[in-house]
Amino acid sequence: MAFFNTVLPYLFYTAGLRGVLPSVAPIIATLEPVVATVIGAAVFKEQLTIEGATGITLVLLSVAVLNIKPVRIGANAKINPILSITGKRDDGYHFIDTVMQSVTLSDVVRVKKAKKISVFCSNKELKGKANIAYKAAEEFFEYTKINKGVFIYIKKRIPEAAGLGGGSADAAAVLIALDKFYRTNLTNDELLGIAVKIGADVPFFIKGGTLRAQGIGEILTPVQPIKEGYFLLVKQGVKPSTAQIYRELDSCDYEKPDVDEFVNALETGDTDFVCKSFVNSFEAIWNNNELKEKLMSLGADGVCLSGSGPTYFAYFRDKRKAKKAFSVLKKEKMLCFLTKPCDKAIFYE
Repeated sequence: MAFFNTVLPYLFYTAGLRGVLPSVAPIIATLEPVVATVIGAAVFKEQLTIEGATGITLVLLSVAVLNIKPVRIGANAKINPILSITGKRDDGYHFIDTVMQSVTLSDVVRVKKAKKISVFCSNKELKGKANIAYKAAEEFFEYTKINKGVFIYIKKRIPEAAGLGGGSADAAAVLIALDKFYRTNLTNDELLGIAVKIGADVPFFIKGGTLRAQGIGEILTPVQPIKEGYFLLVKQGVKPSTAQIYRELDSCDYEKPDVDEFVNALETGDTDFVCKSFVNSFEAIWNNNELKEKLMSLGADGVCLSGSGPTYFAYFRDKRKAKKAFSVLKKEKMLCFLTKPCDKAIFYE
C-alpha cells in the first residue's frame, strides 16, 4: 500500500498543476486518498472496512460540494483611445476602425453549473434575458450542442450604457468560463466566432489588452500597448440605445480620424502625438466641451470620448495629477473611476 500512498499523491499533485481551474484543484487533492485506498485494496485483495467505506463516502460528498462552488471571474472595462466610423453595411451594422484598451475597472461574474440558464445581477433590471450574458450562454450551448445550463450572477462595477463595454466584458467572461467548465476546449477562433454573434465588442474581450478592431469589431490586430499612465473615467449624461446613437450619427457630419497614424505613434512610442490624437467619431453627438476643458485644466495630457459615450476618459502620465483630479471630481459628486491600462480583459479572481 505504500506505493499507492506515495506515488499516487505525486501523480495527482502534478495533474493539478497542468492548467486546471482553481475550483478543480481541491477536488483533485481530495480524491487522491479515495483512489489510493480503492486501488490498493483491489491490488492487495484487502477487504474494505466499514470505517474505510464511510470515509470514502464523506470524501465524495465533499467533492460534490466543491464541484458546485461558483467560479469568480473578473471582467475588465475598455476604452477607445481612437474610434472612426468608416461606413455602413446593408444590414445596418457600421464599419469601425478603432483601438481598444483594457483598463482596471471590472465587473465580477460568478458562474456555476446548473440545469438551465439563469442570470441575476446587482442591477435588478439586468436579470434573465435582459442581460447579454444570457445570450452568451445560449450561443455557447447552441454551438457546442450541450444540453445543460448555467447559473450566472454579475456584480456590476462598470457603469451600464457608458461606452466602456461592461456588458460585452461580462458576455466574454461567461463564454470563457463555460468553455472551461464543460471542457469543450474551443479554439480561440471558435470563441471569437461565437462572440461576434453576441455583440460587436465581445470578440475584443476574448483577447483583451491593446488591439486594433476593424470590420464590425471582429477583425482584431495586436498593437503596441499603452503600458504607463492613468485613465480617469468620467460618466456624465444618460445614453439612449446604441441603435439610436448610430441613427443620430448617420444624420450628421462627423470626423473620421486616421487610425493608421495613431497606431504608428503607438509603435514608435510617440506619446505626445498619441495624446493629441485621441479622437472619436461619436463626439459629433456628445461633444461635452465643458467636461473636456475641466479635465484638461486638471492636468490631463489628453481627453476623449470612449465608445459611443457618454463616458469621457482623461489620460495622465503623472500619478499625482491623476489622483488630484480624481479627488476633485469625487468631491463634486461626479461618477468617476481612476484606472490603469492592463493587458487582459478576463481574469480569475
